[in-house]
Parts: sequence; structure tokens; C-alpha cells
Amino acid sequence: MDYQKVHVEVEVKFLKEGGMRPVRIKWTDGRTFLIERVKFIERASARVGSVLPVRYTCILAGREKYLYYEPEEMRWFVETPVQ
Repeated sequence: MDYQKVHVEVEVKFLKEGGMRPVRIKWTDGRTFLIERVKFIERASARVGSVLPVRYTCILAGREKYLYYEPEEMRWFVETPVQ
């Protein structure tokens, strides 16, 4: 299966201890999704072209999803299947 990179708007909370946590994702059609929990944060490759982004393993609507941050681009993206 092929995937495409979809850039999304992300509401982020900056922590006083340092670091940041995504709170909400705004999809390209305007829908918003609350991030219930961030399980893991790690440098990990994506299935789409990117230079080793930071992968956030998030829980949205009870399901585990990946959200990626590209520090060099200062942009967020998700992977979606090409249809």
C-alpha cells in the first residue's frame, strides 16, 4: 500500500519543563480531533519521504495514530493511504 504525506494544523502545548505536546489536530477539511493521550515520542522514519521526523504515537477517538513533526520544516503531517 502506498501512502501520501498530508500536512495538518496542530494545536500544541509547550511545557514549562521543556518540550511540546500536540493537543488537537485540524484536518484539511476543517474537522478537528482531540488528542486524548500521547503514548510515545521518538525519532522514527515515516512511510513517506521525510528526513527522520519526530513521531508522536497518539490516541484519537480511542485509536492509536501516528502524527509526525519535521523540525527542519517546522511542520506537522500524517500519512494517509493513496486512493
